[in-house]
Amino acid sequence: MVSHDGIAPVSVLAVAGHSRRTLERALDHGAVQRVRKGWVALASADPVLVAAAERGVVLTCVTQAKRAGLFVLHEPRETHVAARPHSGRAGMLDARVHWAKPLVPRHPESLVDSIENTLALIAGCLPHEEALVVWESAFRTAQADPHTMARYSLPVAARRILDIMSTRSASRTSATTQL
Repeated sequence: MVSHDGIAPVSVLAVAGHSRRTLERALDHGAVQRVRKGWVALASADPVLVAAAERGVVLTCVTQAKRAGLFVLHEPRETHVAARPHSGRAGMLDARVHWAKPLVPRHPESLVDSIENTLALIAGCLPHEEALVVWESAFRTAQADPHTMARYSLPVAARRILDIMSTRSASRTSATTQL
């Protein structure tokens, strides 16, 4: 459980060799709590991850960028999550729900979005300059790669940011070459 941030699907625990009986004992003794069908968590688990599991959503956009250590100009006022289309429970959240189709398919056992999906959503959610700062942070920390991002069918706002980042990179390269 610790390697999964204190929260995991029961199926992952089963694959790791934990029997259903062991899990039931842990639940009976309060060592873990049932979050929703198929998910359990330690009492020490991150409450934001627990809330995501309860509602069947993933953390994304500026919330996930901040969690990943990317530079974000302003602390998000609300949690940003992504939900599958027609996911009824997600609409009841006190959060910003992103319903867009992901660039990278989301794994059903993940509670956090990929960096590619996170950046694509940021491009359309944050003001342009703020989104640009987050993208630049992702590239500088090597959490994202511009060449990889260019392979995706990006939304217009994300494509604009990637084009700006590519132009900046090219101008830095040519300036360095001239020196």
